[in-house]
Amino acid sequence: MTTHDTERRALMTPVILLLLSERPGHGYELTQRLAAFGWAEAESAHVYRLLRGMEKCGQISSQWRASASGPARREYEITAAGAMSLALWFVRLGELHSTLHLFLERYVQLNGPDLAGGDADAQPLFGHRPAT
Repeated sequence: MTTHDTERRALMTPVILLLLSERPGHGYELTQRLAAFGWAEAESAHVYRLLRGMEKCGQISSQWRASASGPARREYEITAAGAMSLALWFVRLGELHSTLHLFLERYVQLNGPDLAGGDADAQPLFGHRPAT
């Protein structure tokens, strides 16, 4: 596993809290929903380990629910403590966003705007400016 993978995995906890605040879900479904955040092939074993740890910490709760198609599934939902944790993650990630945006701006200033290797149709490295 690369350092980049490890850094991205650290963000999986707040994303799972966000997904569960949108609606409860079972582990496999959450793994699929993580694809929208760039984890197209999220390791289900890692997701389940995170879910167990988050439940142990009181951020989420679970219960077995009958399934129309197959065996019962453990369905997870966010708790009040998890909602508070998610709010703290929002603040922390907002601060990190500002820092990363400043880093990217200064890198472009230092190295020039053409970081895509001359491809005029390339997507920008970052989109909008944070509100000031």
